Amino acid sequence: MILKVLSFGAIALLILLRLARTRFGTRLLGVSLRVLNIVYLVALVVAGVLAVLFEQWILLTVVVILLAVSLVEEIRRRSAQAPVRDGDRPRRG
Repeated sequence: MILKVLSFGAIALLILLRLARTRFGTRLLGVSLRVLNIVYLVALVVAGVLAVLFEQWILLTVVVILLAVSLVEEIRRRSAQAPVRDGDRPRRG
């Protein structure tokens, strides 16, 4: 019973950390967005390892989903910042 309560508490903490990764969250906490991203990823990895050790499959499922969403966000962010090469630019005229 206690593991279920801790598991749901960890899920709530992970969701709060995810919501804190905004400009408002960085201003509110006084920490840079990069630091919040690192703390969030470390918390996800630790929660994932603990979920496997204690066989908390709901927590592990939430961790995997949050990691997948973070990966997609990072890929989109990096592709939006990718510089345009000369061969990729549309030709005029």
